[in-house]
Amino acid sequence: MATDYDAPRRRVEDELETDSLEGLKAAETSKNDIDDDGEIVEPFELPTMDLSGEELDVTVVPRRSDEFTCSVCFLVQKRNRISHTEPDGSLVCLDCA
Repeated sequence: MATDYDAPRRRVEDELETDSLEGLKAAETSKNDIDDDGEIVEPFELPTMDLSGEELDVTVVPRRSDEFTCSVCFLVQKRNRISHTEPDGSLVCLDCA
């Protein structure tokens, strides 16, 4: 049997309880019900409403003269956020550089 030396060590009692199929299933369900803070988390279900007929009204503002579109993240940013220009002429923002 291969040993993963990077895995956290477990006590022998824990291994006996979770080595069986039932023990693994029980451990998996108990992990899903408990948050990182130790609180019990209720499963979240999305609403079943049909939103396919809904329309969104969005006003699109054209890019201004003091803005550019980053060629990596495709966000429109102010010109003072230009990090460098690629050899093909495309601009890259400070965050992506």
